[in-house]
Amino acid sequence: ELNGFDSFRTYNFSSSVGTTVYGMYDFGSESKLQAIRHVMRPSISYTINPAFDNYYETYEVIDADGLTTSELEYTRFEGSIFGSPNNNFSSSIGMSVSNNVEAKVTDRDSTNTEAKKVTILNNLNFSTSYNIAADSLKWSPVRMTTSTSLFDDKLDLNLGATFDPYTINENGRRINILNINDGGGLFRMTSANINLGFSYSSKNSKSDKSKGSDNSRSGG
Repeated sequence: ELNGFDSFRTYNFSSSVGTTVYGMYDFGSESKLQAIRHVMRPSISYTINPAFDNYYETYEVIDADGLTTSELEYTRFEGSIFGSPNNNFSSSIGMSVSNNVEAKVTDRDSTNTEAKKVTILNNLNFSTSYNIAADSLKWSPVRMTTSTSLFDDKLDLNLGATFDPYTINENGRRINILNINDGGGLFRMTSANINLGFSYSSKNSKSDKSKGSDNSRSGG
């Protein structure tokens, strides 16, 4: 081992562009479901990460017979607190789309003349990327996340899932064959998660409020 001070420098480039699309369908004020509003925000990005292989060297693995079995790469920055420089060149296009779906419904309170806004889906997101520089497995898995609220916003529901467009071999390893070309569906779900959150807040009763007003005094 050699002791001393050393450093590495890296850089990358990225840019993105996006837009917002609005859609509205009106059912009429006489309907219980008065309107549905859909907001879609697609975006596309480009990122390039150079390979800083000048910080890497190779060493030979020799067996007991003195024969070279393999060559391995290493960098002197392995295990450092700032990590290691990137050794794989990538030039990728990222794609994502987020969706919000809301509805206007007639309020249960007949004294309220304004329609009530209800969130059906909050941030239904899809994202993936395509690595132009890769020689195989160019597509990244598609990540889906969404959330919604139920029971007058008392129950928060968060969902997430990952879908892989590639199939796996007998050892469970991803291979460069699309899942649909291997007799499966368009995507292969590799993970899923669900989170539930419930909130409840109590309110003062009417008797407590009236008792507070009776005990009030005014100076004269």
